[in-house]
Amino acid sequence: MSAINQGAEEQGKQGEQETEAAPGNLIVFDVRNLARFRDEGPYVQVLSDIGAARLVLFAFKAGQHLEEHRTSSQLLVQVLRGRITFTAAGNSVRLQAGMLLQVEAQVPHHVVALTNAVLLVTMVPSPAYHSLEREVFHHLTPLVTRTVGASEQGGEHAIKREQ
Repeated sequence: MSAINQGAEEQGKQGEQETEAAPGNLIVFDVRNLARFRDEGPYVQVLSDIGAARLVLFAFKAGQHLEEHRTSSQLLVQVLRGRITFTAAGNSVRLQAGMLLQVEAQVPHHVVALTNAVLLVTMVPSPAYHSLEREVFHHLTPLVTRTVGASEQGGEHAIKREQ
């Protein structure tokens, strides 16, 4: 089992309860309190997966990395804390807190933390394919999801929130 999966299983054992939120409610994520640094590997938390987008929080200790992978989604990578090297299609860029990077879908990429770092990654739309799905996302439950029922043809959605 990978270090990332071990963290996912630990998260799943925390006994989160699912609740529904009415459409239009504002949902606040305090990423400073949600980000955790782990010796075993990067911490990963899916904050929201509503189909139109998946929002993922990553926390890396200095030297930790995500191996090269690709996804069917476009990415917006926001560095909230620290410094990283992001490599895509053979091109590397150093990013630091306050910087934002856009990556097109299907572009192979990987991340190395130069310091302790926290990233917020927006995947648009939610990925139909991700080459690290099993290693990174398999056991993770999003804190917020959206489901559309057959009776909700008018564009209304049920929003579920984990607590």
